[in-house]
Amino acid sequence: MEWFRLTLSPHPSLTTEEIDAACCELIEQGASGTTIEASGVISCFASGSSSDLSRIESVATLNKLSVTARSQVNDENWNEQCPEVWEPVSAGTLTVIPVASVDDKRLIEGDAIRIIPGQGFGTGHHPTTRMILETLSRLAPIVKREDLSIFDLGTGSGILAIAAAKLFQRPVVAVDNDPYAIVNAVDNVSLNRLTDLITPTTTPVEDIRAPFNLILANLYGEVLVALAPEVTRLALPGARAIVSGITELVRDAVVNTYTETHGWSLEEEHSDSGWHCLSLIR
Repeated sequence: MEWFRLTLSPHPSLTTEEIDAACCELIEQGASGTTIEASGVISCFASGSSSDLSRIESVATLNKLSVTARSQVNDENWNEQCPEVWEPVSAGTLTVIPVASVDDKRLIEGDAIRIIPGQGFGTGHHPTTRMILETLSRLAPIVKREDLSIFDLGTGSGILAIAAAKLFQRPVVAVDNDPYAIVNAVDNVSLNRLTDLITPTTTPVEDIRAPFNLILANLYGEVLVALAPEVTRLALPGARAIVSGITELVRDAVVNTYTETHGWSLEEEHSDSGWHCLSLIR
């Protein structure tokens, strides 16, 4: 697979929220990820044909992001290039320990979550992931039911599914449309010895049939809005959905879509570094 880096320069008039929204739209249009450098320049990573790249470049231009360079890059694990992903993370009662591979022989005390930083998003370092982990940690002593069924939408590395399985000891269906992410999730599930509880799959969300009473989704706010009908369809009466990845720019749209259009109620909300995490009740 060919991978490319697009170097983008935001127009000086753009606010931080507008830049975040533009990056979200690039990902919706097929980009695999974006990073904002200290200089303000954006690196946008994408794979595919010239027409795919041209579409992403057009979206960037429409959002006042000037394309200053296009270069081919190696197909590699971007997470491994970030030194900070190797630092342990604490979130409520949970501890996440990054490890190099399924063969990592280090002795790790306690019931820590072991995560291989791979091409699936989620090492616990980003506020959006950490807020869901903290919410799950708070819920664990309260939500004790043998019929609990859990769905992780956009599982990435599998970190949320692993946390939920450890905390509640109940089965989890973990879905992602990125096969690279599912490979990473499968490794992480195995590493945490949870293959009997967690089912990672690339099954499209519209093909999932079993209803759930706990739904987790760490996705961009715009994607959460688009998937609100599916999330609602999959929710049992009284179900709880914990959703994150929401910027200030789209926070109201997410809340209104779920509460006013689809009948959810907002149970609690947390924010960190400009990101929001919502706990919703059906």
